[in-house]
Amino acid sequence: MAQEGLSRAELIEASGLAAEQVDLAIDAGLVIPDDSGRFKEDAVTMLQAGSALVAVGVSVPDLAALAVRHARNVEAVVDEAVDLFLDAMGTEELTSNDLENLTPLVEALVPQVVALVGEHFRRTLLSRAAVRLAERVK
Repeated sequence: MAQEGLSRAELIEASGLAAEQVDLAIDAGLVIPDDSGRFKEDAVTMLQAGSALVAVGVSVPDLAALAVRHARNVEAVVDEAVDLFLDAMGTEELTSNDLENLTPLVEALVPQVVALVGEHFRRTLLSRAAVRLAERVK
């Protein structure tokens, strides 16, 4: 049976980045291996996006620092979101049957949350970038 996901070496090869760059992204928590040490395919996309930012002049240390801050903030917000979901579902005490029944619900909610948060981030980024660029016009 073939393993799912990519090994670190396969991730490096698929992304086209140097091992040090991939390790920096892993250390920053941007790409995270699963319990077996393998990475999902979306890790390649994320690494290549970071590489594109570096290619236009964003410094690697600054990007890494921002990535670490982002990861920490996202983890805190995600923890709060999970608590909200659990409270809304009335999950103070669960049986194994409850867990089996709630797992599909959680899996159905995740894409909705990703769409909501992703669109909010995109809009905020575009809006703030426009304001900041306008501030630099002389």
